[in-house]
Amino acid sequence: MRLRDYLADHIAAAGCLAAAELLLAGLLWLIGTPGVFIGFAAGIVALAAAAALGWDYARRRAWYGRLLARLDALDQKTLLGEIADEPDFLDGQLLCGVLRRCNKYQNDRLAEAERRALDYREYLDGWVHEIKTPITSARLIAENDKTPAVLRMDDELRRIELLVEQVLYYARSGDAEKDFRVERTTLRALVADALKRWSRPLIQAGGRPVLENLDLPVTADAKSCGFVLGQILSNAVKYRSGPLELRFTGARRENAVTLTIADNGIGIPPADLARVFDKGFTGQNGRLYPRATGIGLYLCRRLCSQMNMGIAAESAPGRGTALTLTFPAESHIPAD
Repeated sequence: MRLRDYLADHIAAAGCLAAAELLLAGLLWLIGTPGVFIGFAAGIVALAAAAALGWDYARRRAWYGRLLARLDALDQKTLLGEIADEPDFLDGQLLCGVLRRCNKYQNDRLAEAERRALDYREYLDGWVHEIKTPITSARLIAENDKTPAVLRMDDELRRIELLVEQVLYYARSGDAEKDFRVERTTLRALVADALKRWSRPLIQAGGRPVLENLDLPVTADAKSCGFVLGQILSNAVKYRSGPLELRFTGARRENAVTLTIADNGIGIPPADLARVFDKGFTGQNGRLYPRATGIGLYLCRRLCSQMNMGIAAESAPGRGTALTLTFPAESHIPAD
């Protein structure tokens, strides 16, 4: 609270005081009071008013200063009313009461929203696990019948399975780390598992994976890394240009281990490259491929961030795309 703002707020009271002093001085002059006594009386009144205003300003400034400091320090701003000091001036007490009522209302609303979100999350988790059963059964049935129609149906079932998995990771993206299981593995094991899961789409796309320097040990959550690699392979298949070529390259850096997945697809325009990890962003390629959702790479970045990993993209139109996963220093395990 600034002094000039306080004085501006009390300009009406100051005006009334000045008018009262003039009236008092006029009355004293009419009854023949000497000018020195009139000035002395006016000075006493003015000094008393200034002292009262100064005291009032000091206590208000101190209380509002503490209130704003606590507001800045709070992570949960809706708790401000609970920890605010009780002021010793009436309008501050009224403000405190209103603040506490508003905070209680907001906290009740937040608690209700969190409860509903938890119920929805639990329902969605259950639904995802339930829907996986008929999908798996349908794919097992399809494996026993290799007719063209059934094979096409199996491809669509695989797409459904990918989308269901994407829904599950999206629902868990806020606290996915609770499901992490960090274990010792290698880049080769992570890549091999992803290639196995995506073998059929890669074969259909004419995929020719090349593996380079993947015998590098890391510690990571294999399941989440598999999802990230699956999204990258899905995009490589979707945005391919001719027979698909994939190159997986591992490298040991000074403080990290990196895995680069490069394809020979249509590439990403420079204007879109900085936003490919944004939620819902599909860019120019999304207009060419209407099935793009802009969710896959967004989830990859969220998961990598929660696993303390880095993810970056390099691309140019017509020259393919290279995505690099960076495993942090603490996940690097020297070879025995």
